[in-house]
Amino acid sequence: MSKKSKDNYDRKLNMKFYDTNALLDLQEEILNEPFIVSSKSLEEIENIKVSNKPELVRYKARKVGHILDNNINKFKVSIVNSDTYKILEQFNLPESPDNLILACAYIENKINPLIFISGDICCKLLGRNIFQLNVKSINDFQDEMYKGYSLIKGSSNEINEYMNNIDYSKWYINQYLIIENTDENKATEMKYNGEKFVSLKLPSSNFIKGKNSLQRCALDLLMNKDIPIVAILGGYGSGKTMLSMKMALYDVTEKGNQTKIVGIRECMGEGKEIGYLPGNFDEKTGKFFQPLEQQLDGGEFEMKGLTQRGTLDVMIPYYLKGTTYSNSILLCDEAEDLTESQIRLIGTRLGENSRVFFDGDFNQSLINKTQTNPLVKMCNELKGNPMFGCIVLDEDVRSNASKVFANLFKM
Repeated sequence: MSKKSKDNYDRKLNMKFYDTNALLDLQEEILNEPFIVSSKSLEEIENIKVSNKPELVRYKARKVGHILDNNINKFKVSIVNSDTYKILEQFNLPESPDNLILACAYIENKINPLIFISGDICCKLLGRNIFQLNVKSINDFQDEMYKGYSLIKGSSNEINEYMNNIDYSKWYINQYLIIENTDENKATEMKYNGEKFVSLKLPSSNFIKGKNSLQRCALDLLMNKDIPIVAILGGYGSGKTMLSMKMALYDVTEKGNQTKIVGIRECMGEGKEIGYLPGNFDEKTGKFFQPLEQQLDGGEFEMKGLTQRGTLDVMIPYYLKGTTYSNSILLCDEAEDLTESQIRLIGTRLGENSRVFFDGDFNQSLINKTQTNPLVKMCNELKGNPMFGCIVLDEDVRSNASKVFANLFKM
């Protein structure tokens, strides 16, 4: 790094200093603005790549190493040197990797105040109490997830007062309002269209019927052909895949709005390589698309029929490059495992009269379980865009037994 570049970094106040843990978890999120890392973190990342750690951890190390290598002008490296070891002697601390990283941050903080970011509880405690750093958790920099709806609950008089004094400037287009009337024990759902609240438009109940208010909002969103970008998020058994697949079929086979469904999924959840699996492409990927198959009334037989007629195709993101899909619905299942670049790749495949449905749950992600997950980030950035709508489903409707396990081991 040139001296001019280094000086520019040194003059910036409150720069973020990421430890190894934060680099592995945040991935592309670190590129939002210039930042600092310790040379010890870079060494740790290289060591993790060839370690005996779980494959997911090694994948994260390879990925963030690639990100750093391609963006060397966006960060400063704080080098571990003799001054770093003197700091550890001063605080009577052992020469562990975490302590060396903290000592680097301590030295940089003396030059200009910074924000030390970590997901490691020990690093955060030492950073605050020993090194006197401004320490933040990874979650402290996460925007509140946009859920696509607001809920009000009250008596008839309270609801009327709310509606008479509603501030439309605080609402996003395609955001839903769910009203639970405690006097009448019923719920009503409406959507803000940019000017006023309007009633939902739902498919025939003979085809599909929402099991709760949020599912009805999701059906309205999926049914609206004027909204090409749709995200349905939700936890275990919330119906996100079922609703997305059923409504894609409704658009294509019932309404004829589009002519093809393209099921997309990141097969491994942690990379593009499926080459080690036996068989051809269909045999390699078949089991990964089983969740979509299970939403079809005819199961495997119906899926084969749709595929043979050219109505349904399945694809992984890697093979989308250079393609364009017109008159199609791109259905991205388990989208919580997509990277930012993959989401961008999928979205830029949309041709005329095409839509994209993303469904997923960042809490189940294999690559990023925080609200910096690219799927969540996409929803936060696109809220208010008339071409986008999002709903977060929060109830397990699969079965009572499923609900028991969905709530198991929660902190």
